[in-house]
Amino acid sequence: MRSAGEATRDRILAAAKDEFARYGLAGARINRIAVDARASKDRLYAYFASKEELFAAVTSEWTVETTAETALRGDDLPGYAGRLFDNYVAHPENARLQQWADLEAPDIMSENDIRSKTLQPKIVEIRKGQADGHIDPGWNPSELLFVITDLARTLALPRGNGTTSKVSRSVSQRREAAVEAVRRLIAV
Repeated sequence: MRSAGEATRDRILAAAKDEFARYGLAGARINRIAVDARASKDRLYAYFASKEELFAAVTSEWTVETTAETALRGDDLPGYAGRLFDNYVAHPENARLQQWADLEAPDIMSENDIRSKTLQPKIVEIRKGQADGHIDPGWNPSELLFVITDLARTLALPRGNGTTSKVSRSVSQRREAAVEAVRRLIAV
């Protein structure tokens, strides 16, 4: 059974995730997070010393969950792209959080940052895939990972800017396009 404190912390993280996905780190407001979490600002600050610390906790949570759900393997990067696409379709807030993190906190990724910690094993897998002949060795592993991530995210999130045709591609067609694009990118 969870304690009341754990439930409050979970509500704060959930409200913060929604707030950060919508407004980013700079635009997010602690007052709105506290209200949405049904917690006082004092209670929020008892768990998280600053808005940046709260953003880091939210980032850590979705990064760990997404990494576990998508499992990058060096012998199946197209499959990884498909799993990542599926995750973004199921959790568009994760895609928006990643965009905000890339925009607002690209330079604060230290060795202790969760994003750095989750990138390293993926890069190792890509290098292994290159060594085993599954991935074009001409790719810089980090750059390839970023290309695949951006490709999956871009195709997973529908664009509602009014310029799309009436006959837009289905989710399954966009997923297949992401998988095929990665298959072609890494071809040896």
